[in-house]
Amino acid sequence: MAESQQERDIQTTFLARCRREGQLVAVWLVSGKRLVGHIRGYDRFTILLEHGGGEHVVFKHAIATIGPIRDNRD
Repeated sequence: MAESQQERDIQTTFLARCRREGQLVAVWLVSGKRLVGHIRGYDRFTILLEHGGGEHVVFKHAIATIGPIRDNRD
């Protein structure tokens, strides 16, 4: 499998799981800003993030990292 195809599959798998499970995620932008919300949708270039009572389209090229928010009560 081509490396770019494999990367897309990893990304798609991760985003699909977060969306399906309703996982709260933290999105760190390259500007340093942090957004916390739920992924409502995504495509090749963007992620639709429900954040702060509204929906925001975040361009993937502006994302530095993205990860689930873990429950620290364990």
